[in-house]
Amino acid sequence: MRKNKNILGGMFLIIIGIYLIFSNIFNINISWNYIWPLFILIPGIKFEYDYFKYKKNPGILVPGGVLTTIGIIFLISSFFGNKVLNLLWPGFILAPAVGLFQMYLATKRKNLLFPSFLLSGISIIFFIEEISNSVRVWNYTIGIIFILFGLMFLIKKDVGNNE
Repeated sequence: MRKNKNILGGMFLIIIGIYLIFSNIFNINISWNYIWPLFILIPGIKFEYDYFKYKKNPGILVPGGVLTTIGIIFLISSFFGNKVLNLLWPGFILAPAVGLFQMYLATKRKNLLFPSFLLSGISIIFFIEEISNSVRVWNYTIGIIFILFGLMFLIKKDVGNNE
């Protein structure tokens, strides 16, 4: 197992070294903007791969989901320009939700569902807001949601205190 990691790491470093040398000799111009997101995306995919291959340590799914999601966001922004981050920034809120939900699927620990759904819901609201740019409608919607959650907490507390 350790031997395979050394081979993959060594091959990766050799490929980067060859690229750096040949890019200077043959004037190959691949922008660093397209490469750097891979340093976030590849470790995330590696965490995912390790869990699904060996079915051990489901805790690595959380950083795997976070890094993979963030790596994809940065990779998209490197190809379409940084202005696309104005639309994709809610993905940074979604990233931990992806990792937590994957861990829930692996462990069936129900306490992971609430933070995962909460972060996903917040992220979806902001995605829709960024896409629609109709902030006024969302202010009313979010206000109503807060009122409903507040009432739910008050009613739930009163039900528990029936004396």
